Amino acid sequence: MKTKKKAAIVFIHGLAKKPKPEKLQEIWLWGLERNDPKPEIFGNINPGINLQDQGIPLFFTYWADVFYGTDYETDYSDQYEATNDIIINIDDCNKVIGELQLPQPTTPRELRFLSELQRKFNSQILIKENIKLDSEPPKALNATIPGQLEIASWLPKEVKEFVIQKAAIEAYYYLFNKDYKRSDGVSFEVRKEIRKRFLSDLKRANEIAEKIVIVSHSMGTMIAYDVLRNVEECPFIDSLITLGSPLGIKEIQDELRSSEVKVIDFPSAKLMNWINVYDLLDPICGLDPKLANEYLSDNKLKIKDIKESNWGSWRHTATHYLAGVQFRRALAESLGVKL
Repeated sequence: MKTKKKAAIVFIHGLAKKPKPEKLQEIWLWGLERNDPKPEIFGNINPGINLQDQGIPLFFTYWADVFYGTDYETDYSDQYEATNDIIINIDDCNKVIGELQLPQPTTPRELRFLSELQRKFNSQILIKENIKLDSEPPKALNATIPGQLEIASWLPKEVKEFVIQKAAIEAYYYLFNKDYKRSDGVSFEVRKEIRKRFLSDLKRANEIAEKIVIVSHSMGTMIAYDVLRNVEECPFIDSLITLGSPLGIKEIQDELRSSEVKVIDFPSAKLMNWINVYDLLDPICGLDPKLANEYLSDNKLKIKDIKESNWGSWRHTATHYLAGVQFRRALAESLGVKL
């Protein structure tokens, strides 16, 4: 019988159009592996984590194609932060961020969910527009091609609102398990399809490793929690790390809460540890960034909330979170590796 690895990691991404799966994985690994990124933010001692060198197998759950098909981001020069500050023209939003079919809510609950979620996200943008950030607006670079949003750190208010709308729509299609028909005619039951993909990666990781660590970002944190709490076939997970998570928002909690409980809770039957990393200036999680006081285990706090600011005025970027010194320490401890 083949000896199992000590640990395996499963990544799951967040909202909006993405590069091809293999390219997005490459970008995330680059974000995690580079040594001492942004020392002015994270200090001079911030080693990267190279999963291959550490012997940690990885899986990457990719679900952007459910909405966007093969309309991948195709320009990567700015994914690697060669240019950190990009201004995106509002006229080019659909081309850069991805175009979604507008939902057709059929119940008062669905209507309320969409309107409240967009209102709450947008309220964070209005608050944060009045906060002086760590950088001034750069000279405009007119971003008109895919690939320039994933790490863009300076976005005008109108573009942020556009991204927020996308976040609310994707959350709606997932949480209400709506059929989504792509522009190429292919359709999915969104929640069912994405659950299946994530569960498949978790099972494969469980077959080869003694413990599993999940690193989830943005809307991916919502998917991770849903599978852990509500899917019986989910294997036991040692650690869940959530980055820039919207799981503090009541409307999302209401649709994820298991039917047998009155309040949202910690998925104790499937999960040992939960670490939640947030930036207060991240508009997706900033409304209610701390999760420990809501997702209780037997009425006790179990989640470790970590406040870690990154940089720029778009604080939701995955590679920014992956650069964090506190995040990396937490991940190394979860995986059982040394930095």
